Amino acid sequence: MSATEAGVVPPLGVGEPLAPGYVVEAHLSRNQVLDVYKVWSAERDCRCVAKVLRPDCRDHARRRERLEREGRLLLELSHPHLVRAYEMLTEPELVLVLETLGGYRLDHFIRLGSRRLPTIEVAELGVQLCSAVGYLHRHGWLHLDLKPPNAIVKLGTVRLFDLSLARRPGPGRPRYGTRGYLSPEQVHGGVFTEATDVFGLGCVLFEAATRCEPWAGPGDDARPPVRTLRRLPGSLAEAIDAALCDAPEDRPRIRELAAACAAAAD
Repeated sequence: MSATEAGVVPPLGVGEPLAPGYVVEAHLSRNQVLDVYKVWSAERDCRCVAKVLRPDCRDHARRRERLEREGRLLLELSHPHLVRAYEMLTEPELVLVLETLGGYRLDHFIRLGSRRLPTIEVAELGVQLCSAVGYLHRHGWLHLDLKPPNAIVKLGTVRLFDLSLARRPGPGRPRYGTRGYLSPEQVHGGVFTEATDVFGLGCVLFEAATRCEPWAGPGDDARPPVRTLRRLPGSLAEAIDAALCDAPEDRPRIRELAAACAAAAD
């Protein structure tokens, strides 16, 4: 069934104006909430990426609030491993304008070629991701949706580019995040803390090291220790496994995880 048949307005076409000063060059993706476009910025004389609410979601207050929060965060914060936001328009529609990131999405990068990523690349990914997430934590924010599809890798540099679920620490609701990358407290709706993001980082590093999805939940076999799937330096394997502990208090702090990655990268 097409978008039009389903009662959803189809995405804008090439050459159509998205907002004042922005013309659509390509429609990149559509999910249940957002359309993402490649656009040409007349002011900057370059390509940008624009995130907008789907036409059928524009009157949904919570979804609009999420996109606005992501825009404010990215405009306020600046870090080498976070995507940059250029501006956020609120009229005539809400539009978040971001820099264009070249390279590979991390989930694709992990599966490039016939061999798994070298240990040093897994470790360096961990160093950079811990740096970005630790920066968010120091500003009082949790990411809460850490997964390979939310990062881009180019020339050895990784950038996080989706903060749509970011929020302050505190009580959360069940299933907040992406299935397969949820900590136990996200599954059940417990208290979200920095340890919740450590679990997400553990998921990303587990997948980067093994090419196996990290999901282990009711009805599934228990997640095997990473060292049973891949030979890694002992301290790095222990840190990844500890990051995936069910109990938040048993997980390493983000600086400890970063230190284990840095030691392996060296």
